[in-house]
Amino acid sequence: MSTDVQDPQTPASEDSIPPAPSTAATPATHAMAPVVKPKLWQQRRSVITAAILLVAVVGAGLGNNFLARQYTPDGAVRQYLSSLQSGNASEAMSVIQVSAPTQPVAAALIDQAAMQSALAASKPDIKSFTVTGTSNSGSAATVSFSYDTATGTKQAKFIVQRSGETHFGLYPVWHLAVAPTLLSITLPAGGNGVIIDGKPIALQSGTSTVAVLPVLHKVQINGTQMLAAQTLTVDAFLSVGESVSYQPTLTPAGMNRAKSVVKTWFTEICAKRTQANIDDGSCPQGLNFLLEWPGQWQVVGDPTQDLAISFDKGLNIAAVGHFEMVFAYQEHGYQGTRHQPSGGGYTAAIELGPSDLQVKSIQVAKQLPALTRPAAATDQAAKDLVAQAFTKCAAVQAQFVADCPQQAPDILITDVHWTLTGDVLSGATVSFDPTTGLYTVHGNFSMSVSYVWLDQFSRSGNSYVKAYNARLFWDGQSFQLVTIEGATS
Repeated sequence: MSTDVQDPQTPASEDSIPPAPSTAATPATHAMAPVVKPKLWQQRRSVITAAILLVAVVGAGLGNNFLARQYTPDGAVRQYLSSLQSGNASEAMSVIQVSAPTQPVAAALIDQAAMQSALAASKPDIKSFTVTGTSNSGSAATVSFSYDTATGTKQAKFIVQRSGETHFGLYPVWHLAVAPTLLSITLPAGGNGVIIDGKPIALQSGTSTVAVLPVLHKVQINGTQMLAAQTLTVDAFLSVGESVSYQPTLTPAGMNRAKSVVKTWFTEICAKRTQANIDDGSCPQGLNFLLEWPGQWQVVGDPTQDLAISFDKGLNIAAVGHFEMVFAYQEHGYQGTRHQPSGGGYTAAIELGPSDLQVKSIQVAKQLPALTRPAAATDQAAKDLVAQAFTKCAAVQAQFVADCPQQAPDILITDVHWTLTGDVLSGATVSFDPTTGLYTVHGNFSMSVSYVWLDQFSRSGNSYVKAYNARLFWDGQSFQLVTIEGATS
């Protein structure tokens, strides 16, 4: 029996080396599940969900910032000005707190309905605006802004106050502290009230105060049979007080009535006076010297030909114009009726009613616009009338001739005969007084005279007065000679 003995120097082959026993338990053999990738739609849903969450987070942040900016003092100012521009009355009223009027008023138009009516009638002149600064002080703030108008850029401020309310339980509510505009309206007697932004308001004559919102308003002054209606625009934006610039005018019927009552006053009241120097404020005529002789006034022409109506600050009505009157009287020793002119400006106090007006008095008025000399009132026409008058003066057989300039060289004369010699118009001049309407023809004349002195001596001579001033009025159609007075040169 043979036994193979391996040389210890010779390594054993791999095949000859038995494997070492494993100490680990051999697991049971299972089939491996294949790896399954998520479907495409499952991936998109995850992305979309994530995106929605991200947008929600970002949106919440942006929304919070937007709301935080909106519910601030300057945000309230922006909202108010924008609502005025767009005519949104409810939005405008939601951000303002209107205080009560500081004085008694005839009416108050300061609610939302009034804002709606005002913005419907006309919007404030705000083309654009920019908030320029905000100054906070606890629960109040001052917001400065500039705004562009048709007349340029303006600067203004609002006081904004924090209320106890909040929006969404987080954001404070701010209100602009707004005071109403006190609108002063003055109406004449006989007025018929006003309409403000379509709202009728019954106001008494005189000055009344109406509280309105500080925006643009349309004020209509109601008309009557005597007064014309007017519509005015009042810009009360940011104003605490405004006056309505109302200048009344008469209707055509009112103007005709005014002329009629003024004419009647002159003819029935002033012309019926028998004294030359009464100055009681009822009539304007009078002489600039004392005349004791009684007589009768006469109106020359139409005292309303340049009539104009004016109203004072209290809207009392006055009719102003120019008058021409002549006082006729008898003076002892003169042959015929003497005359003296009176002319100038006047003002008639008018009492106005809804359907009529009446004169209360007519007084002298100074510094009225100057009268314009009519083209038809020529120098030649005035001179021709004076020449005719001189012929009549020479025909009167009396020592003292009314409205004539000649003067005899003696007194106590009878059987007087005047003879006109020479041309009374040679070198004569014509002047016009635009204050009184009086025309004066100035010239020289020559008249001889024969007479009996002391009832027994026949004498002759010449008028010792050799210059004259003839006074004339123009009645609208022709010259009316008043008198011819002697002049010194």
